[in-house]
Amino acid sequence: MDKEQFFQAVRDGDVETVRRGLEEGVDVNMRLPQTTSFLGWYGDTALHVACRGGHDEVVELLIKNQADLNVTNQNGDTGLHVACRVDYDKVVELLIRNRADLLMTNKKGDTGLHVACRRGNVKLVQLLIKNQADPNVTNKTGDTGLHVACRERHGKVVELLIRNRADLLITNKDNKRPVDDATRLLESTRLLVETETRKQAEYGELVSSLGSEEETTVKLFLSGDGQVGKTSLRAILEKTGFFPAVLWNIRMMFRKEEFNPTPGVHVSRKHVKGIGRLSLHDFAGQAQFYVTHAMLLRTTNAIFPVVYKITDGEEEQERQVHGWLSFINCSNPDPTNMPRIVLIASHADKLQDKTAGQRRAEAMVEHYRELFEGALVVSPEVFLMNCLEAGSADIRRLRDVLAAFKEEMLEDRQAVPKVCVQLMSNLSRWRKKRQTFPVLQWKEYLAIVRQDTPVSLAERTVQLASSYLHDIGEIIYLRRDATAVVVLSPQWLYTSVFGILLAPDNFPIDNIKRTAQDHVTYGELKRVFGTVADIPLLIKLLQDFQLCHTFDGHTFILPSLLQQEIDERAWSPVSGKAVYFGMQIRCRTEIDSFSCDLFPRLQTLLMQAHPDKLDKPLLWKDSAKCTDGKAEALLQISQDKKRLNIFVRSNDGDREDCNSIMDLLTDMAYKLLHETSPGARSQDMVLSALDLREHSPQPHAYSREEVEKAAAKGENVVHPQRKVPEKVKDLLLHLGNLKGMLGRVARKRVKLVETLRHISPVLVHLRADDVISLEENDRIRAARTPQDAARELLNILEAKGEQACTGFHMALEQVDLYAASLLD
Repeated sequence: MDKEQFFQAVRDGDVETVRRGLEEGVDVNMRLPQTTSFLGWYGDTALHVACRGGHDEVVELLIKNQADLNVTNQNGDTGLHVACRVDYDKVVELLIRNRADLLMTNKKGDTGLHVACRRGNVKLVQLLIKNQADPNVTNKTGDTGLHVACRERHGKVVELLIRNRADLLITNKDNKRPVDDATRLLESTRLLVETETRKQAEYGELVSSLGSEEETTVKLFLSGDGQVGKTSLRAILEKTGFFPAVLWNIRMMFRKEEFNPTPGVHVSRKHVKGIGRLSLHDFAGQAQFYVTHAMLLRTTNAIFPVVYKITDGEEEQERQVHGWLSFINCSNPDPTNMPRIVLIASHADKLQDKTAGQRRAEAMVEHYRELFEGALVVSPEVFLMNCLEAGSADIRRLRDVLAAFKEEMLEDRQAVPKVCVQLMSNLSRWRKKRQTFPVLQWKEYLAIVRQDTPVSLAERTVQLASSYLHDIGEIIYLRRDATAVVVLSPQWLYTSVFGILLAPDNFPIDNIKRTAQDHVTYGELKRVFGTVADIPLLIKLLQDFQLCHTFDGHTFILPSLLQQEIDERAWSPVSGKAVYFGMQIRCRTEIDSFSCDLFPRLQTLLMQAHPDKLDKPLLWKDSAKCTDGKAEALLQISQDKKRLNIFVRSNDGDREDCNSIMDLLTDMAYKLLHETSPGARSQDMVLSALDLREHSPQPHAYSREEVEKAAAKGENVVHPQRKVPEKVKDLLLHLGNLKGMLGRVARKRVKLVETLRHISPVLVHLRADDVISLEENDRIRAARTPQDAARELLNILEAKGEQACTGFHMALEQVDLYAASLLD
């Protein structure tokens, strides 16, 4: 068999012919010379050709016959480079399994990972990283895979690389970090890159100042709904000796059933035998507290025992466990960390059929291990226990699991900056001195830090250290300027303030009384907190947390307490010429959800935007309506916290009037979403303008990719239920965000309107090339002014899409080079 026949068979994926050629002695590593016409231009071997074609059976056969996996062609590409470039994951798996060198670079310095990142292939990037591909290797221009993915706008690849500890501080030869190439990523991904870049830089700055040391304490966050046994579990977890356990069990035999719920969060610090130092946080299970629980759950060094009652119905068990796991997942602020979970089925002593209960507990563990794989580490250990019984085999086994999780976490964690260790060593003393109101203004806090720290600390170092302590839940530090407030004791805040402020009416404490509109008065705050708190400072604290707002200084609106549903008349049809636009931020998967504090804090931001940017908004339980004087908007969050809708409309029919309010609201929403739900993965959807105009209760949501694909082709999208076409221009408020020539035309629209004063020669070319119709040509020429004519032309081109805009650019190159240059 000659060379051409062999390579032809390889290219065609003809396994039998390739096998026969190899048996006849064809050199598996030979190359075709450049003079060979049909193949070999790149100096390829048979392996390159098979990889390019995605012929995994041929690749496997060549490898078995000693094909060199790391041989390069004239571009320096190995078979791995080629397979990554054409997205053949099966071929890549084969090459990796047979130990292809993942660090081989081509003439551009690219590894296979660079190529996969450039392609935006999440599956291949994940496969390469899983097999130890180094995400921080740079090519000849100094780019890592993260630089490439940011530049190419592959958001999912960017998220994956960050989760796998890619270095965000590496600069390329243009002195750019990945964040500098992230400007055109979707807002949520761009914010992730910016935040993680800041964190890496600040951690490096802290460690370089005074060094670091290993931490020995982790937090234990006891989670679950109310009355499931968390508080009892906390008590028996600490009773490790024989006699304390026996005494506890005797006492439990004679205890009276009492309703004694936890208000807010109970925090205690203990040394538990077999585990070591723990900071135990017992979370109240009532939904009223979730808005503040969310803030504490955004801590990076915690283990989460999630407790549910085995005596509840199966649907109720799943609702509770799924809700808490989604809550923990969406609150995870560290993309490199997977929170560790232990599922605990309580009330085992109440079961009549313990075998069935055991099977059910096992099924829950298996289901949620699989469902949250890659996001949470759910222990395979099954716990079906009586949370009132100290010293049991189950509680001893639980301590062993917690100890193992703690050891894993401490091994995996970065060392703690020494300046933070020094501050933590002083915290207990500072808290004791200010037990009743452990809140300090920034200047006062800075003074005591400097006074009690043996080394001289710059203010910026104290700011960075305080931010680090805030992230690990040791203090509350909300701002980095002269007006910042520091809460030395999160327990005080969550129990003595939030616990009272948000407690349901049936809690046996002195509750805050609310008005008929669910508001709280200044007098009521003073009545409850006046003896222990500086009321103006307390109010500032609540406002800094975005938990409340006041328009008159006397009545305070806490959005999380609102119970009234929206009145349908608040968003009723208006004039027939009104234009509507809408977007939806939606959770990507069933394990994602938005944090409970997202929408209440968004409502607070709307109030804070009055009067500078918005009129006073109208607020309801899950809805808000606002206006900037030109257009009005309605925001709604779904009951399951998985969809946030933003509708805007101009009653005068002017789409430009909708721009500023939509930009303001989406900017608020994305920033809050990133802050409140850092672990939630979301996607942008575009709402049907037809459904919005008709006020459909559930408007159809198109994926942004679907709409942009239609825009690129100059096509409409078809409403799947109504079977009616909708124009892209009627759906997308910001056409300038699109890729390609259509996006460029939209971005330069204002400049083009001013520039195109002599439009007739352009129209002649567009008619000759059949870009516009005769009727459209006449309509443009009938415009009153040159600017009106340019606007009408651009309206037509934007409606026609990418191909028409490309034809427009070609026409400009013939008659108006300056206008053409605006689109280059």
